[in-house]
Amino acid sequence: MPDRRNIDAKARNDVPERQTGRTAARAAMAVVRDVPRHLDPVILDDLHQAALSADRQACSHVLVRALANGVRREDIADFYIPGVARRMGDEWCSDELGFAGVTIGVSRLQSMLRELGPDWSGDQSADPAAPSIMLLVPQEVYHTLGAMVLAGQLRRIGLSVRMMLGARAEEVAERMQRTKYDAVFISSSQGETLESLRRIVDVVKTATDQPPPVVVGGSLLEVESKEDVTALTGADYATIQVYEALKFCGLNTTPLNSVPTMRRT
Repeated sequence: MPDRRNIDAKARNDVPERQTGRTAARAAMAVVRDVPRHLDPVILDDLHQAALSADRQACSHVLVRALANGVRREDIADFYIPGVARRMGDEWCSDELGFAGVTIGVSRLQSMLRELGPDWSGDQSADPAAPSIMLLVPQEVYHTLGAMVLAGQLRRIGLSVRMMLGARAEEVAERMQRTKYDAVFISSSQGETLESLRRIVDVVKTATDQPPPVVVGGSLLEVESKEDVTALTGADYATIQVYEALKFCGLNTTPLNSVPTMRRT
């Protein structure tokens, strides 16, 4: 029986920009739900304006001011940047922000993440013996901001994270065969079908004799139940809570807010 959630290809082609822009701007929302009430609205406004500014240096200037005022790098990455993404998503839905604005804004937010923590944007800092996670964003899915935020969080607690953005099935299978992973996390969005996720889960499950646990997360879980996602994709678990996923996989479950600030040179 075909997945009743499959979206007709023609219908999707009628609104490609709207769907892409919406999922891109809202992707980071599912990474951190409990946004602290103490977030400075002025900093949020400044980051939002900088992300949409014609001045390419505006974001760097705002980051410097925020850090000088005592805002932690981790808070900017985990809360402020997702908060700006949420605002962009709201503006997109209300037609206050166009497709070009969303694209530029999300790109700037990603650049801010890389500037905030170069150690978080790559996997060079992990201990060779650290548990290893593959973080997948499926092919032809354009939201990557949420996955980047998540990767930074996982790396800050000492986990080794290999990101594969838009990877083809054969690339995923090859990587699984070459490297042993303790878990595979798949970042999904509302624009994806459960059938497309089932295919990528199947690749992970059949690439090796002993596949790691597969967890699906992301904004798809705003419109689909965990039970349906696991039953119809073959994933082992589904959640938007980072440490719930780690606990299921038997990995580090130290709360993010107890992780000490990284030492920087």
